[in-house]
Amino acid sequence: MSDQSQLDEVIEAVLTGGLTISSALLLFGLVLARPGLLTAGIVLLLLTPVARVVVVTIDLVRRRDWVFAATSAWILGVLLFSLFVAWGLSPKHP
Repeated sequence: MSDQSQLDEVIEAVLTGGLTISSALLLFGLVLARPGLLTAGIVLLLLTPVARVVVVTIDLVRRRDWVFAATSAWILGVLLFSLFVAWGLSPKHP
């Protein structure tokens, strides 16, 4: 099996797992009227693409593709910074 197909399988598993768990949290949050589960489901859904970038960055570093690894790390930094800013600007709940 090639490195690319292995990477594709890992990415597929990360995205599928994130979507499945997020969907379950959202469904249970709706059925049980639990805002905490709804919030967790939404946050996990938002973090799923970030997890994909982490997987790709790790693979690029493993293959010593430094230019694309740096680019991917930059993108990861921008995503994490935007999440940090969004978290800081969100309304605080008691």
